[in-house]
Amino acid sequence: MKSILHIHTIAGVPQALSKAQREEGLTSDVLVFGTNPFKYNVDFSYPTTWHFPLNYAEKILTLLKMADKYDVFHFHYNSIMPFGSDFPFYKMVVKKLIMHHHGSDIRYKGEKFLYSKFADQIFVSTPDLLEWSPNAVWIPNPVDLDSLPCVGVNNKPNEVNIVHAPSKRAKKGTEYLIQAIESLKKEGYKLNLSLIENTPHSEAIEYYKQADIVVDQLLGGWYGVFAIECMSLGKPVCAYIRDDLESFMPFMPFLNTSPSNIAENLRKLIEDEKLREELGKRGREYVEQMHDARDVARKVTQFY
Repeated sequence: MKSILHIHTIAGVPQALSKAQREEGLTSDVLVFGTNPFKYNVDFSYPTTWHFPLNYAEKILTLLKMADKYDVFHFHYNSIMPFGSDFPFYKMVVKKLIMHHHGSDIRYKGEKFLYSKFADQIFVSTPDLLEWSPNAVWIPNPVDLDSLPCVGVNNKPNEVNIVHAPSKRAKKGTEYLIQAIESLKKEGYKLNLSLIENTPHSEAIEYYKQADIVVDQLLGGWYGVFAIECMSLGKPVCAYIRDDLESFMPFMPFLNTSPSNIAENLRKLIEDEKLREELGKRGREYVEQMHDARDVARKVTQFY
């Protein structure tokens, strides 16, 4: 397969895959319909001009017109029509059809019949999603390591900067983090909480570089692209990992953290400079082993 069109964008995953595939000599582009508040780079952006429900037809026609240029349509998160009802159209015009799930599109809902019937391959971005699509293949989220060089940690900050970037606060456990920090401040610790929300990705990365401690999600049981990017930068990361999912990891790069021990774990990291440095180095090693976009892209291309 020499030409791939990634459709939709989610957390920069299509962009990282596309860049790595291009480095392997493939034609690989990213298409979105509409705008993206995080301002990830895309190759094609088509704001729809027809009103609902005709905008569905407009998007499908756009894809069908592009079909002769690509061997693979690689959909991220969802297709165009509800329940994947547009998948039969694409199957008639492209060699390979891929569905790549990323979270709430499938969690607690199960696999759509038309995806199962017409997709040549189904991927999930986190292993917990295999519960909802048992025939899928887990593809670790890729990051471009060249654009995320390890900057390490500042071991003697005057005020410890804790960075958290929730897409949705309720799902990430943000309230528990805020409560823990307020409690630690009352104990006398000098802390600053940076909540990075609705921020262009390039700007968000600059905030991540200033972190002394990073807190990812505290509820879901796995980790997101935010944690991967911060580990790549060499930052110590707190995240909640479910016991039954630890077997998917070659080693534990996090301080495993839930609402019940968030204050305790933050206290450990604030007081222990060597632990912050050790976790930062371990996280970078983990990302190099599991999430290097070049390795992930080769695996994805083999499945094509």
